Amino acid sequence: MLDPAASDPDNTGDSKADVSPSSPSISSPPVLASDSPLALEEILWLIFQFAEPASLAVAARVCRNWSGTALDELWRTLPSIYPLLTLLVPRNWILDATEYHKNLLDSLAKANWDRFRGYAARIRSVRVDYDEEENLPFDTVALVQAFHGPSPLMPNVKTISWRFFQNKNFTSILPFIGHQLENLDLTMVKGIDDAERSQLVRSLAHRTANLRSLRLLSFTKIRHMDIPLATLISSSPKLVNIKLPAFFLTKEVVAAIAKLQFLTKLYHSGWLKAEKVYRDAEMCFEFTPESFPQLETLAFAALPTRMAKVFDATDHVGRLRSVYLDCPAFNSSKEIETVFAKLAAGGSRLDSVQLMCCPVYPLVSSSLNDSVSIDTIRPLFSCTRLGSLQLWAPHFVPLNEEDVVEMGKNWPLMHTLNLCPAPLAKKDQGTGFDILAAFAKSFPHLRILRLFFNKEIPAFDGDLHPVSRFRALERLGVGLSPAAEGKASEIGFLIASLCQSPPAIDYGTTGNRHGNDIPEEQMTKLAAGWSEVVSFLNLAFRIKNSYTRKYGGLMESNAELAQEAS
Repeated sequence: MLDPAASDPDNTGDSKADVSPSSPSISSPPVLASDSPLALEEILWLIFQFAEPASLAVAARVCRNWSGTALDELWRTLPSIYPLLTLLVPRNWILDATEYHKNLLDSLAKANWDRFRGYAARIRSVRVDYDEEENLPFDTVALVQAFHGPSPLMPNVKTISWRFFQNKNFTSILPFIGHQLENLDLTMVKGIDDAERSQLVRSLAHRTANLRSLRLLSFTKIRHMDIPLATLISSSPKLVNIKLPAFFLTKEVVAAIAKLQFLTKLYHSGWLKAEKVYRDAEMCFEFTPESFPQLETLAFAALPTRMAKVFDATDHVGRLRSVYLDCPAFNSSKEIETVFAKLAAGGSRLDSVQLMCCPVYPLVSSSLNDSVSIDTIRPLFSCTRLGSLQLWAPHFVPLNEEDVVEMGKNWPLMHTLNLCPAPLAKKDQGTGFDILAAFAKSFPHLRILRLFFNKEIPAFDGDLHPVSRFRALERLGVGLSPAAEGKASEIGFLIASLCQSPPAIDYGTTGNRHGNDIPEEQMTKLAAGWSEVVSFLNLAFRIKNSYTRKYGGLMESNAELAQEAS
């Protein structure tokens, strides 16, 4: 963030001078004629929202017509809290309020508070990360608040993202939070006392009446958090979106969430980061007749048997549009099939389903040995609005052309399909690359496709312009699929022939995976193999585009005739 004085049109250049926007100036900047298009605030706003900070700082000094709009845009989003506070005192004084106590008092007493409030009123979003910069001592903030008065230091801020890291200055956030806040994102990293974290959440209650989005991330379970968190949620009745660690969604917290009249999205976060809390991370979640009246998106962490029981509430499931399921283990693929059957029975509006079934502790050995298959996901065929299906499991049984045709008939709106591209087991059993032609024919509008392929590479027939092609494929995920040595050209040209434009190729352990750490040597080999494929893919498109420019009209006519014939 630039020095605010540098962009102030009234700053005379003296660093100690009064640079308040309302202060007298030796030479006032010019004023544009009122009939000039560049004097209209609406037009300036459209221009300045695309400008870089340095350009905005220059624009703020051009003339008075531009100054206010440029400064509004420059200060709208702050990457740190310190640019605001250093309007009052030097940064080193802020960081050590004990040593510079007298200096702080004298400086705050003489500070230009009108100038401070003018800039603070422009801020709509601020991000604070104690892992990237020094933490803000509460003593300093308390002194600033005492001189400022009881109102929030940033009266119009809508979004606050604050990351605490191995310190106890949690309460330093409080003077910046007011009833106008709509989005609150708090990250609590390890090394912080449980009592401090619990006290922070308790202190936030009744300060956030207009909060619409709450995100809390913690990689460790915090004791005595249930009641403070439930109170915070209850005192924020306008919440629409909540994202909490699964182990925070206890009976008391879920009961508070269930009463929110406007909640449409409930997510969980962070539970895969710590294997030790996996055993007791199951959410205490259930649908009751009067609960979750508007819920459309649910992220649910539990074992499959628990999931199936919850989805018996067909009335609530019927309102869901997106479901993200997370389970640490399963006894058999039949359990997953049962979950999907319960979900499909009431989920006629579903457009997105994700299942993360990644065993991170050995609950049962069958979690690694039992494969999911087309039969596992077949119950979802009744969800004809489904546009996204993402499945992570130890292994997915290789698909054949009939499977793909069946999926295409039942899911005409599918745009994202992910079927275990990075398996934990049976890594020698993947789908052949020739299946891509079947996908292009059955899912022409697919944008993202992720599969695990085997080493069987069909010989490329030389046709870069087949009748059936992907119309919009943007990304092809191959996960841990081996790029067969000596076959990179065949794969690259095959993919190019089936696409309108070069798709991005993703490889590696995509998704939130545990237990699938790849040796560096193997990962290097994988990267080299797929990089070679990408090179041939780009070469094929250069040939393809050159041919299209020369014979485009003839090709379109032939394609239309072939389409009619088929």
